[in-house]
Amino acid sequence: MDWNLRGRHWLSVIGLGLLLLSGSLSATDSDTLPATEAPPLFDWQQQSDGRLQLAIPPLASPMLLVTSLPYGVGSNEIGLDRGQLGSRRLVQFERHGEQLLLRQLNTQYRGQSDHAAEVDAVTRAFAQSVLWIGPIQDERVDLTSLVLADWHGIGARLKQRGQGTYTLSGPQSLLLTDAVRAFPNNADVDVQLTFVGAEPGAQLHRVAADPHNLSVRVRYSFIALPEQPMAPRRFHPQSGFFPYQFVDYSKPLSQPMQVQYLPRHRLEKVTPGAARSAVVEPIVYYLDPGTPEPVRSALLDGARWWTEAFEAAGFIDAFRVELLPEDADPQDMRYNLIQWVHRATRGWSYGDSVIDPRSGEILKGHVTLGSLRVRQDHKIFRALTAGWQDRDAALAAAEQAALARLRQLSAHEVGHTLGLAHNFAASASGDKSVMDYPHPDLRLTQDQVDLRQAYQTGLSPWDRFAVAFGYGDYPGPEASSQQALIAQAKQQGLSFISDPDARGVASAHPDAHLWDNGTDPVAQLQSLMALRRHALATLSTEALLPGEANSAFAELLVPVYLLHRYQAEATSKLLGGVEYDYSGTGRSWLAPEWQRAAMSALLTLLEPEALALPERVRQQWVPLSYGSRPTREQFQGRQGVVPDLLGLAEIGSRVVLTPLLNGARLNRMLEQQWLEPELPGPSELLAELSQRLLLASVEDGLDGAIQSRVRSVLIDAQLALYHDAGVAPEVRSLILAQLRSDAEQLDRRARRAESRIGAHYKMLAQVIRDGLDDPSVRMIAEPLPVPPGSPI
Repeated sequence: MDWNLRGRHWLSVIGLGLLLLSGSLSATDSDTLPATEAPPLFDWQQQSDGRLQLAIPPLASPMLLVTSLPYGVGSNEIGLDRGQLGSRRLVQFERHGEQLLLRQLNTQYRGQSDHAAEVDAVTRAFAQSVLWIGPIQDERVDLTSLVLADWHGIGARLKQRGQGTYTLSGPQSLLLTDAVRAFPNNADVDVQLTFVGAEPGAQLHRVAADPHNLSVRVRYSFIALPEQPMAPRRFHPQSGFFPYQFVDYSKPLSQPMQVQYLPRHRLEKVTPGAARSAVVEPIVYYLDPGTPEPVRSALLDGARWWTEAFEAAGFIDAFRVELLPEDADPQDMRYNLIQWVHRATRGWSYGDSVIDPRSGEILKGHVTLGSLRVRQDHKIFRALTAGWQDRDAALAAAEQAALARLRQLSAHEVGHTLGLAHNFAASASGDKSVMDYPHPDLRLTQDQVDLRQAYQTGLSPWDRFAVAFGYGDYPGPEASSQQALIAQAKQQGLSFISDPDARGVASAHPDAHLWDNGTDPVAQLQSLMALRRHALATLSTEALLPGEANSAFAELLVPVYLLHRYQAEATSKLLGGVEYDYSGTGRSWLAPEWQRAAMSALLTLLEPEALALPERVRQQWVPLSYGSRPTREQFQGRQGVVPDLLGLAEIGSRVVLTPLLNGARLNRMLEQQWLEPELPGPSELLAELSQRLLLASVEDGLDGAIQSRVRSVLIDAQLALYHDAGVAPEVRSLILAQLRSDAEQLDRRARRAESRIGAHYKMLAQVIRDGLDDPSVRMIAEPLPVPPGSPI
């Protein structure tokens, strides 16, 4: 996540979804740089009264202004992490009489022409922003008011995340002592900003010393652009890279206005050409020295996997990973950094970057790795090996599997900072790309869960292809060389599908899934369910760490019970699924037998056998011990402190029905049946759900109660679908017909059934009728939350 997703404007963060990058100036320590006669970028000084005085800087000289957080807030939910890169702006200082202003330039719309008037016409057409104005006195300006402002957007982030309304307190904010640094290519200053709020949110109460007064250290970095822009390389949608893009209004009518570059580090051979060569300056990444062993070694190992790809692309000693020197500053913009970050709860890791907007050159790569992810993986693997008789061997295996995941994660996030996007189709083509989201490859060996193959070691053919595409020397013209590489990848069976086509339950591609394995989602789901049955049957408190209360078993139960959640989502995408690639050569519906096999496999996940817990596990799932507290990593329920078995079934059925009953999916199923009548349509799916869940024979005891709860979840999902504005009217008519028919049958069964189940049938029928008219009517007024799964 693994990574910050940015939209077409390289300066603005839009959240977890589509991406854009950033990178480093030179990989050398500020205190150990070789002697240079080059003057510092800025002549600025911190005065004894705390003010920041700046001599007149270079004027009308574009540079980057980047904010970052040397210290974090410590909450994944808030998202203000230690080391975080914030706003990235292309700015320049201008003098107007006796005033100096800082202007942010508009990089989204440009005129790249040799004709000055044509360029000026574009510049004048789109708004720029003046960030700051100050008076000039004795050829110096007081820059204090610029840096004692919230350009990182901390107040807005707190409000967005529901943590309250906070304002910046001037009297409680200041430039920190010895916070000013000036180098030839960058100038940094650290400030302490304090935000005051009257009604702090729950997350701030959890992590802040005083949630009413939140103090955050912020760094401002002014970065000079390289004197000579790097030659840009054209983006290709099948390259495996992110697009760095803008609109060029000076393009002739015969060319598209949208310009797209591959974001990449500058890498030049001593001897240019196709032959292998040493490089002028290697790409060097540095690991946070605050990373403990054995995590440190695992992260170094994984990040160094990329050395192989650059060697294969013809670069000798082009990529290195080293430990950050003790006297270096992790936030120094001249370092590519892999940072180990602590939070109060586990969350995403990500690879971020700073980019030269002229060329797409990555100037700084910055990886953030959340420290709690490895502990979550360790917990998952302990739970899966609970049935091992040799507990020391089980703990050792769990640790090795968790470290193997860390190696892969390190390579993954560094890959983002090299310019590479997610490839969620890799696993479906049998390619174990580090740019995919891997589910552990689990196997049953001699009646125990085997972790030895959980994660691969090293890069895959796709990873090597992507580096060759983005960094390798082309033997001929750019366009033809890229087409030849794409054709070669296709011949090798390598495919590429990224975030827009994989994230979200509405996606349609049969290969584009997160956290899945195998080339056939149905077969893999069936295999995983068999392993899940074994893992649940052997799950026990034996998997707890020494000193943990037995009630901590609740956190072991979640990942085992929901082990299949992502493979179920992958299987659901086969219904109304479409095969296509980014070449734009066409698309095709999936075979009817494959879609029906997926439907059948998913419906079995909603039966009591799949949703119930073994008696042995129920006995071990006990109320929380005194001194323990509920967390989001546990199942919630409606029985107070006592575990809720029906609540468990409610959650288990919802993780299947949510992706299955998706409006876009049913819309596609209707269209596919119109075009090819042998393919399943939404009526077939709705009828199957009705017969196998709503109107199925009633079981006794707990199984019957689970059936009742699943019916409630199903009715609520169908009513929500009926009122979904995104559902095609033709599909809504089919849902309406099915629900009315179901209500009539439920009424008939209610008259024949014994009192308990009869009352349930009667209520279901009444909720259907009321819910068709009133969108707020539901069987379950407040659904139980599904514990977080991602990231793993």
